[in-house]
Amino acid sequence: MVARAPERRSERLEVRVPPSLHNRVSQAAALRGQTLAAFVTAAVQDAAQRAIEDAEVTRLNRDDFAALTRALDAEAEPNHALRAAAARHRAMTGHA
Repeated sequence: MVARAPERRSERLEVRVPPSLHNRVSQAAALRGQTLAAFVTAAVQDAAQRAIEDAEVTRLNRDDFAALTRALDAEAEPNHALRAAAARHRAMTGHA
């Protein structure tokens, strides 16, 4: 991950929550020795990072990774669809 310079300004983010959740989050912040704002900011940042990674990163277990690498390393003849796509590409670009 690339380190970024601190942002100079901030944006307001307001959210309404039930009193029970507010109390729980306040308690958690106090247990961590953080302000409510600092605790919520860190939690939201972590959740946002996880959501982005879940959408952008594909994770494979060892067996699936091994199967993928075997498939990528295997030499195979181009099928009809690949040959047709290559022919269309050559026709569009004029490359042989």
